[in-house]
Amino acid sequence: MSNSSFGYSQVKPVIVQGEMENIETIKTMYDAFEKKDYDAIRQLFDVNIEWNQMKGFPGGGQHTGVDAVFKKVFDGFGKDWINWKATILRYFDTGEGVFVIGFYEGTYVTTGKSMKSDFVCEYKVKDGKIAEFNQYTDTFLIGQAMGLTKE
Repeated sequence: MSNSSFGYSQVKPVIVQGEMENIETIKTMYDAFEKKDYDAIRQLFDVNIEWNQMKGFPGGGQHTGVDAVFKKVFDGFGKDWINWKATILRYFDTGEGVFVIGFYEGTYVTTGKSMKSDFVCEYKVKDGKIAEFNQYTDTFLIGQAMGLTKE
């Protein structure tokens, strides 16, 4: 991975409802992002993780398996963005996983443009491992920062 920074910041998130075990798994993952502890993240992912990144978002599409997620999603954040981070505001346990509400921030290297985009992400947790990720975010704002839209 590149030396560019990307990570996670925590702004006193609110935990709504339940299963602390699932929420702790997701919090541990975001903490590992902040520390750039990619080995810890790999340990949290199910070997066959299904990663569904929104089309129009960097690394968008469906990726299966830990190596595919790192190569097609995470590597791009480190190379293409300065100070990429996800700030979590709330965690909601669903029993089989966690919904996270927050926002992304970063500056696209090529254009020098910054963005901030709200998101909701769903994580499905199975046997203590993250088995599935589904992302919902405003890709238009990210596309603007990347110079992909007309102003």
